[in-house]
Amino acid sequence: MITFKNVLLLTDLSSNADAAAPYAVELARRDGGRIQLVHVFEDLTFYTIPISEAPIAVDLSDYIKGTHSDRAKKIGEKAAALAKSSGLAVVPVLLSGHPVNQIVDYAKKEKADAIVVATHGRTGAAHAFFGSVAERVVRQSPCPVLSVRPI
Repeated sequence: MITFKNVLLLTDLSSNADAAAPYAVELARRDGGRIQLVHVFEDLTFYTIPISEAPIAVDLSDYIKGTHSDRAKKIGEKAAALAKSSGLAVVPVLLSGHPVNQIVDYAKKEKADAIVVATHGRTGAAHAFFGSVAERVVRQSPCPVLSVRPI
């Protein structure tokens, strides 16, 4: 029997991503499962800025620490609100690194039963330039992925 006890709900912390939450709730509720609300922080400690011929390295670690703690707070708040509204256990998860790699590795490690993600619905040049995290997760995921296009 297929069960959905461990559902990963991906978020970029935007309102667009919230469209996938009801689907994750229904999957997890069906089998008395839980939701892991997953956000990936792309951590770039140093960034080189070319100025004339000699590039300089700018230390962004203090900025990143502040941004990281802001995102940890936001994901914690979103998880608490979702837990309250759904009655399910919702665990906030903040990962660092390349989004697709981190999500796929985390899903394997946690033995996720499903991943639920909202798409941005980009097409044409925007899709070609920015790519799609959702699309790449679908291709590489070790478990089923439900992609939700917000209306």
